[in-house]
Amino acid sequence: MKKMLKRFWMMAVLIQIIAVACGKSGNVNTEMVNPIDPSLPVGLRYLYVSTTGNDANDGSKNTPFLTVNKAAQVAIAGDIVVIKSGTYFPNTKITPANSGTSTNPIIYFSEVKNEAIIDGSNSTNGTPSDRRGLFDIEGKSWIVIDGLKVMNAKFWGIMGRNSNNITVKNCKTFNTAAAGICMAGGSNISVLYNNVESACMLNDKSVGTGECISLPSVVGFEIAYNTVSNRKVDVSNGGEGIDAKNACSNGSIHHNIVYDLARVGIYVDAYQKNITNIDVYANTVYKTGGGINIASEEGGILSYVKVHDNLVYDIESVGIRLAGYLNNGPIQHVDVYHNTIYNCGYNRNWENCGLLLESSNPANFGFNIRNNIISGCPMQIKSSSAQNFPVTIDNNLFYGAIGKFSAQTTITNTINANPLFVNPSALDFHLKAGSPAINKAIGTPLSVKDFTDFSRDSKPDLGAFEYR
Repeated sequence: MKKMLKRFWMMAVLIQIIAVACGKSGNVNTEMVNPIDPSLPVGLRYLYVSTTGNDANDGSKNTPFLTVNKAAQVAIAGDIVVIKSGTYFPNTKITPANSGTSTNPIIYFSEVKNEAIIDGSNSTNGTPSDRRGLFDIEGKSWIVIDGLKVMNAKFWGIMGRNSNNITVKNCKTFNTAAAGICMAGGSNISVLYNNVESACMLNDKSVGTGECISLPSVVGFEIAYNTVSNRKVDVSNGGEGIDAKNACSNGSIHHNIVYDLARVGIYVDAYQKNITNIDVYANTVYKTGGGINIASEEGGILSYVKVHDNLVYDIESVGIRLAGYLNNGPIQHVDVYHNTIYNCGYNRNWENCGLLLESSNPANFGFNIRNNIISGCPMQIKSSSAQNFPVTIDNNLFYGAIGKFSAQTTITNTINANPLFVNPSALDFHLKAGSPAINKAIGTPLSVKDFTDFSRDSKPDLGAFEYR
C-alpha cells in the first residue's frame, strides 16, 4: 500500500511538472523558455505595449497597454515588457517605478529590434535646467533596456542616475540634445551593442551636453561593441564619442567603432575626482577631431589606465594623447602598447602627431609607451618640453619624422622602417610577410589577444594586428 501511494505521489508530482511546462498552472508564466533570450530567466509576467493598446487594459498580449510609461509604472521584478513595433510619443519622461533583482531583472524589450521607437518630439521633459532622460532610470537596479530606438530627446536619450546593475543593449539613439546614453553614478553598468548617432545636438555652446556615450562616476562598467557617429559640427559644449570620467573605476571600453565626430573619439578623464583601473582596447577610431585621449582636466588623479590593441587612423588631431588640458592634473601608471596609429595630426599645428605626451604635472609618473606602430603622420610622436618626469618609450616602430622630447624622456630600441601594412589605402593594417614588426614585441605589459581577438603567439608582433 505504501509503495502504491508513493507511486501515486510521484505521478502527481510528474503531472504537475508537465502541467507547469505546458503552461497549465495559473501561478507561472505560460512561456517556460524565455522567447526573448533563452539565457535570461523566465519572466513572472509578460507585459505588452502597442500603439493600438489602451492604458486601461491589463497589459496582456491580447489587451496591451498604450504607453511604455504605463508598463514602467506597474512592472515589477521578473516582468518582461514587450514593446511592439511602432512610434510612441511620450509627453513626459519614461521612469521605471520599480527595481528588478539579480535573478529576475525587469526587461524592457523591443519585439523587433529598433522598431519600437520612443520619439521625444512631444515631450516636455529633459531640458538644460531639468537634465533628465527621455527614458530615465533613477535610483533603481537590475533593469535591462534591449533593442529600443530613442530619438529626438530634449536632453539625454537613455539616462541612469545613481542606479546599479543596469544594462542598455542593442538600442539605437538618434538626434538627442545631449548624450544618447548617459549613466551617472551607480555601479555595474553595461552599455553593449548600441548605435548612438547624432548625439549632443543641442545648438547652444553655453550648455554642457556631456558625451555621446557618457559614464561619470560609475564603479564597474563595460562599454563595448557600440557604434558612435555623425556629429561632425560642434554645436554644443560636449560631443566626444565615449567618455568615462570623474570617479569611474574598474571598467573597460572595448570593441567600439567611433567615427565622424568633431571632437575626441574616446576619452578617459579624471576631471575633479580620482579615476582608476580602466582598460581601453580593440577600438576603432577614425575621422574624429581627436583619437583616444587620457587626461585629468581639473586635478583628480588618473591612474592605472591601459590603452592597447586599438586602431586609430585618419584623425585631424592627435591619435593617442596623454593630455594636459585645463588644470593639467596628475596622470600616473599609464600603459600605451600594441596600438596601430596611422595618418593622424594632418590638420593641426601643435597637435600634428600620432602620439603626444603633453601632460606635465610634476606628480606624473609611470608612463610606459611600447610595442606600438605609428606611421604616416607629420610627426609620429613627441612630448611637451615642460615634461619633467621620467617616461619610457621603448621598442616602437615609427615610420616617418619623429618630434622633439623633454630631457626626461628615454627612447630605446626604436625601429625606423616601413611597417609593411597589407594595404593602408584600403584600410587593411594587417602585416605583410617580412614586416619588421613581426616577432618584435618585448617587455611588459604584452597583450594576449590582438585587435581581432586573435591569440598572440609566444613572440608577439608590434601594433594592433598579429601576423598570421
